[in-house]
Amino acid sequence: MKQPKKEDVNLKFEAVRPLFEKKQKLFVHADIARQILVAVDFAKKFNIDVVLVGGSDSYLFADLLKQNNIAVILNALHSLPTMQDDDIDQPFKTPAILQKAGVLFAINDNSDNARYRNLDFNAGTAAAFGLTKEQALAAITINPAKILGIDQQTGSIEKGKDANIIICEGDVLDMRSSVVTEAFIQGRKINLDNKQQQLYDRYKHRYGIN
Repeated sequence: MKQPKKEDVNLKFEAVRPLFEKKQKLFVHADIARQILVAVDFAKKFNIDVVLVGGSDSYLFADLLKQNNIAVILNALHSLPTMQDDDIDQPFKTPAILQKAGVLFAINDNSDNARYRNLDFNAGTAAAFGLTKEQALAAITINPAKILGIDQQTGSIEKGKDANIIICEGDVLDMRSSVVTEAFIQGRKINLDNKQQQLYDRYKHRYGIN
């Protein structure tokens, strides 16, 4: 019986095939100018979709990023500037610069201490430095969904999409007034109880605080 012919398969090449077929995106961690320029050149040379992660200096190349259809995920908005000669509030202003240039961007919160709890407040800071509140909200909802290619399933409140919704008292982007009262993931109500709330209730009862 004739044995079937074995084909040589390069597993490393197969792993990156979806990039060249435009089925996946390459997420490149780049903050400073030279890193961003290398990422742009790489995307142009190989004709693949690239997303910048970090993007501290992305405001310097907003038009270039728009021309090459490169999205940006901004990390650590509440931080000092990357370069010593940058404006002290440059991280706060960068989202508005990208928005004006038409760059698709999302705001992230990669702080190990906050663990995403300050995501909406990062967006609120961007709203205080040039974004409208609608644009700031989009930067943490529909924009990341578009970057990930799942905007047909989530990211906005529309018929047919997952019902991922939060309800809060006050302004959700304002640290002083935002109090989340209810949350739903795919239409299922989520229990918002947590250790901090349990400790608060315990000691309030112990010391008779109303």
